[in-house]
Amino acid sequence: MLRRLEETLLAFLLGGMASLAFANVLARYLFRYPLAFTEELLVNAFIWATLLGIAVGLREGAEGAHIRFVALTEFLPAPWRRASIAFGFLAFGLLFGVLAYLAWRQALDDLALGTISPALGVPNALYTLPTPFLSLLVAWRGLEGALRALRG
Repeated sequence: MLRRLEETLLAFLLGGMASLAFANVLARYLFRYPLAFTEELLVNAFIWATLLGIAVGLREGAEGAHIRFVALTEFLPAPWRRASIAFGFLAFGLLFGVLAYLAWRQALDDLALGTISPALGVPNALYTLPTPFLSLLVAWRGLEGALRALRG
């Protein structure tokens, strides 16, 4: 179920981003007045879409769809190949685990300080709170990929 949830969220997010960008272009050309707030929304939505896309890429296939040096692993014996692929997935897990922690700290700071966004005047925590959870999802997918690689 989580598999379809990631893709569904990503589809809605990208659809909303495309609609906002299109509305901004229309406003700029029809009324000569851009919708400045759309930049704030699009930048944050782009970060969320990137994290969701990374999670989907790590989840796909036995070796994942992330970028790696295939030339280095193709010439290794099967056990070493699996170990090196697992190491790559573990590196993803560790990196995004650290990112989740740092993003959580940022969200807590935004909540504690009561910072607001410049264009819409909403609390910045609305933008920063999804990031640690999405980063944890990527870290989880990295750990899943490591287990898949080790199982062969």
